[in-house]
Amino acid sequence: MTNQLAQIKLFYQDNLIIKNDNNDLRDSLNIEDAEILFNIGLPNSTELDFKFTKETNYLNNNELILDDSENGKIIYNITNHHVYLFFPSNKKKIILNVGLFQFLFSIYYYELFLNNWKNDKKNRAHYFDDFEQKMNILNNHFQSLDYYWEAIINELSPICIQTPHKKN
Repeated sequence: MTNQLAQIKLFYQDNLIIKNDNNDLRDSLNIEDAEILFNIGLPNSTELDFKFTKETNYLNNNELILDDSENGKIIYNITNHHVYLFFPSNKKKIILNVGLFQFLFSIYYYELFLNNWKNDKKNRAHYFDDFEQKMNILNNHFQSLDYYWEAIINELSPICIQTPHKKN
């Protein structure tokens, strides 16, 4: 895990948002989650519209708000370890990941894919295949129809498959 998290730090450099230390929260987390929130951080993402904050705010006793934007909140359920989008307007929840490690690496793999996509037009299908494979390994349960990452992969799939055949 340490080498993988070092990879994240190298990729994002100073763009990781580390939560303000909170002993009560730290005590309620497993070691991996505490490491991510208090030492590594979560990356803001303009592509995904994720804007994390340093503050510690709760939706209720066991749900930590990671991102509190206008359109929706990213919530981490400390008890069942689910990270999900919550839309207050209609009370809908969309699961993002199980655990902060999965969540952090899903963002990383997506943004790595986008970097490669933008910088190498000839190998876009390869980068998509690599992204899809990494996401399938990382998120080994893509069953839910409203699963966020599955929807992104399904949306990108036709674009990426067609791209190599287009002429500039």
